[in-house]
Amino acid sequence: MWLGHIVQRGLERRPDALALRDADRDVTWRQLHAEVHALAAHLADRIGPGGRLAVVSGNRAEVLEAYLACAVARVVAVPVNPALTGREIADILDAVEPALLLAEPAHADRLREHHPGLPLLDITALGDLPAGGAPPTAGGLTDPVAILHTSATTGRAKGVVVDQRSLKLNALSWLGEVAPQPGTVFLNAGPLFHGSMVIALDYLAAGGTVCVLDRFTPQGCLAALERWRVEHAFLVPSMVRLLLGARALAGTDLSRFRLLLHGAAPMPAELAEEAASRLDLALQAVFGITEGGGPVLSLGPDTRVGEPRVPGAVCVGLPMLGTAARVVDEQGDLVPVGTVGELELRGDGLMQGYWKNPEATAEALRHGWLRTRDLGYTDPEGRIWIVDRRNDLVLRGGQNVYPAEIEHVLRQSPRVADVVVVPAPDPVWGQTPVAFVQPVTPEAFDQGELLDLCVAGLAGYKRPSRFLPIDQVPRSPAGKVLRARLRALAAGSPGTQPNGEVEPAR
Repeated sequence: MWLGHIVQRGLERRPDALALRDADRDVTWRQLHAEVHALAAHLADRIGPGGRLAVVSGNRAEVLEAYLACAVARVVAVPVNPALTGREIADILDAVEPALLLAEPAHADRLREHHPGLPLLDITALGDLPAGGAPPTAGGLTDPVAILHTSATTGRAKGVVVDQRSLKLNALSWLGEVAPQPGTVFLNAGPLFHGSMVIALDYLAAGGTVCVLDRFTPQGCLAALERWRVEHAFLVPSMVRLLLGARALAGTDLSRFRLLLHGAAPMPAELAEEAASRLDLALQAVFGITEGGGPVLSLGPDTRVGEPRVPGAVCVGLPMLGTAARVVDEQGDLVPVGTVGELELRGDGLMQGYWKNPEATAEALRHGWLRTRDLGYTDPEGRIWIVDRRNDLVLRGGQNVYPAEIEHVLRQSPRVADVVVVPAPDPVWGQTPVAFVQPVTPEAFDQGELLDLCVAGLAGYKRPSRFLPIDQVPRSPAGKVLRARLRALAAGSPGTQPNGEVEPAR
């Protein structure tokens, strides 16, 4: 009973130290133990072992308490993004068939509309539950503890079944790689319904204090970093960019902030350098995947890696403790060092499978290895470099075009705030790259400059056939680009664009 033991150990070692805090309250380890066991007893009475508890809530301390209580009660937590429509939430609930809903009052009406007969427990009232009795019989490490839904950047979300063994391995590897000390103050700025929530559990396993940010805004994040005297934080690159652009940054005391962990999307080298300089701290890259159990690769803050073999590729380091990584071809055979192939992972942190989807599970897990669908290569030191997602690769006239390489060139323009390149159908070449460009201001969009950059930095077949201005790059709550949405836009807009169309490069 891994998660239950974390709570018990905190009670025994640091009962009056802070375990959790959010905008509304502070929770000591003594309080955490009492509240987790009260909720666990309630769940054990209402849900049998292996039954599901759906959690529909924004970020708050009680969400982490729910994960812990589910583990103690041998119940499976199913966190759901509260920003989904009622119909989207209903689809998830129909698939997992929860016995009980744990939700904020703000979401209660629309949940009852689609599931009127499903019992609902107010997450804001967990403190009113009576004290729990003796905990249920401890479950095993292979007991499922959560069903985490993928962010669906490439299609419909799938439920990833995670067991306690996976969470235990992730915590031990985090302790070995990042080495947080008891009392380390960690800021959780990402969504707790997402797979990155395992990092918060890792800090609880270390005896640290997890501060939960209700929602990310640059000003709110800076205020939390200062007010809570945060030492470690995990942010996605888009969050880092917004922090650096905030006017409040100059007047914020970040003297305790010493380690910025980043992941979920590639961190451009120039952004990493600016963050390290202006925030005066160390940066550590973390590569994770929900199906792999969370963070699986890491690049230490003092590691120097040199220039990428493929422009725009990002080094994500070496496998963390308990994980093996390799790069293979389509047949699953190892490729030579420096050759681009698909990244595969193996270890005790892998998912048990996709919920009630054996076909997708068999496709993802090949001979014990998880197919990540990420394209990358290894360097002579064994480090992994990520080039692109396989689904994002542009196959133009039989030649591979990596969007990351094009994006790297276009980001050299000071007029470009963000850029995403996706494949679009082409009657001649099969596919063609299309660049969605978010300019720093609407007036800054300069198609001619973008084309000049591509002519100077890219071979003809790699140059985008179109440059489309976009107000903002669409991202999931976890910070991942919603490329499927952009691919649909690119496929549906083949003619002349509002700002004109650049002729395909030849």
